[in-house]
Amino acid sequence: MSFNIAIRGLDAVSAQLNTISNNIANADTVGYKSGRENFSALYVNGKGNGVLDQGVQQSLNTNGSVISGSSSLDLAISGKGFFALQDTTGGQKFSRAGYVQVDKDGYLVNNTGLKYQGYPAGTTTGAVSSIIIPPTRNGGTLSGVNLDEKGNVQASYSNGETATVGQVALASFANMDQLVPEDGTLWRATQGSGAAQFGVAQTGVLGSLHNGSLESSNVDLTSELVNLMTAQRNYQANTKVISTDSSMFTALFQAI
Repeated sequence: MSFNIAIRGLDAVSAQLNTISNNIANADTVGYKSGRENFSALYVNGKGNGVLDQGVQQSLNTNGSVISGSSSLDLAISGKGFFALQDTTGGQKFSRAGYVQVDKDGYLVNNTGLKYQGYPAGTTTGAVSSIIIPPTRNGGTLSGVNLDEKGNVQASYSNGETATVGQVALASFANMDQLVPEDGTLWRATQGSGAAQFGVAQTGVLGSLHNGSLESSNVDLTSELVNLMTAQRNYQANTKVISTDSSMFTALFQAI
């Protein structure tokens, strides 16, 4: 029995070490949210039978710090909400990493080319769509793009004209803990999270935006290093139980 319990313990601590290592590796990843392995006690007929790994809980409610962006277009969310992005298949992804640039076709995109979703100028209701910046206006050509702290996308033209061409949308969820993480500091909605509810910054439950800024990883490196040492001790303790069990079985077989 103790051998099986220790094996479960090793499996659980191995998963915990993987989660902690991933947190440490992403301590400098913009928009990253740390995870924590959750455990519960396992019983059979009222007797302790080890530990049950209940998976990783994401710290989506904990904000990272607002830091200077790599571009004046970058955006950081302070409070609740996610940027909504459209991938190449038309599917929606969600992120807290607010890298912003304009691609060759005039779309507002992130650093991997996913298109920001938002509203046309003058409205903040209805369906969201990709934000595109007209290359010309009344004979003038596009000379610059600016985003304000409301997420308004303002285009400047060579003829001196400026125009607001759209507004970046933010998404919220009934149960964001059920969002599934994906590569590239992205999440996707699930049945458990509920469908995305769209709006703009500082409305409803949605937080505020900081232009020219990014949200840093929310990893507390000191806490993670302490957790790492604790997990290593737990791993060694479970290994010791297995070693002791093995020695006892060997002694028993030799005595027979």
